[in-house]
Amino acid sequence: MSVPGLDRREFFRVLALRSGKIGAGGGLLYGLLGLRPGSALPAGVRGDLGIVRPPGALEEPDFLARCIRCTECADACEAQCIRLFGPEAGDLQGTPYILPADKACTICLACGPACPSGALTPQTKREEPRMGVAVVDERLCVSHNGTGVCGACHTVCPLRNRAITQDYRNAPVVHEEACIGCGLCEEFCIVRDRRAIRVETRRRPRGEDGAPA
Repeated sequence: MSVPGLDRREFFRVLALRSGKIGAGGGLLYGLLGLRPGSALPAGVRGDLGIVRPPGALEEPDFLARCIRCTECADACEAQCIRLFGPEAGDLQGTPYILPADKACTICLACGPACPSGALTPQTKREEPRMGVAVVDERLCVSHNGTGVCGACHTVCPLRNRAITQDYRNAPVVHEEACIGCGLCEEFCIVRDRRAIRVETRRRPRGEDGAPA
């Protein structure tokens, strides 16, 4: 197998170093949990919200082709927000994802330079990544529905007053062209049962809802 843009010898060198760890870990999980690929919906898929990949991720088909399922991006992540799909995720197994409601990306940008295969391209500015876009559910947002006054999402946004501005009663307004989809707004939203602001992406499991295969 060859990967466009990646030196063949270097690719197989890194793959050989990692394959033992991935294979052993995957086999252990299969044995202990009795899981089969595709037998459960992985948490990181997030249904219609899509998969949130780390900053600098290539488009999904190219990302899956290049990602060698190592742990370098997760190891480098300062916020420790990058997780790896388990065997229940099928062909997504071993690939990195972020679950913003639990632990969002702080845009440290350490994951891109750590990626040995080019699946994540290095980002140099906090405004560069396009991980997704935050969407407000005005029925749940206390500032929008009149049940309270909040402003947590605006306060925590790393691109405050560009990606998120405020309206009457601190009601958040997301500006799609500036939002990078880091998910800090989702993590810190005070509506806990179901966040009133959540990151959406176009990334879906292979073949789901007409997503690119």
